[in-house]
Parts: sequence; C-alpha cells; structure tokens
Amino acid sequence: MIGMKETEYFYCVGCGTMVPAEQAKEIFRTGFFRVVQPLGCCTACMGDEPDEESGITLVI
Repeated sequence: MIGMKETEYFYCVGCGTMVPAEQAKEIFRTGFFRVVQPLGCCTACMGDEPDEESGITLVI
C-alpha cells in the first residue's frame, strides 16, 4: 500500500513482548538478533530511574 508506513517492532527483554520501536528506551546492537529481530527495553520496563523493587538488571 502506498503511503502507509510499516511499524517496526523489537523484542523487549524486560516484559517479553513485541513492542513498537517508538516505545523503545534502548535497542541493543547484537550481531545475532539484529538480523532476525532487534532486542531492547521499552520505556515501561526501563523507566527513568530503576528502583530496587521494580527495576531490572541488564547484563551486557
């Protein structure tokens, strides 16, 4: 269809769902998954400042 923009998605490692790219807080540059499906963390999972109870730990 002409004029329609296809929405790109990434897999959020925090909530385990496919999320539209515009809701990404961080998209990781991984060699393997970048070709198949980008990995990242959405704004809802990452937030502005993680706290001890609801924050997630990212090991890179």
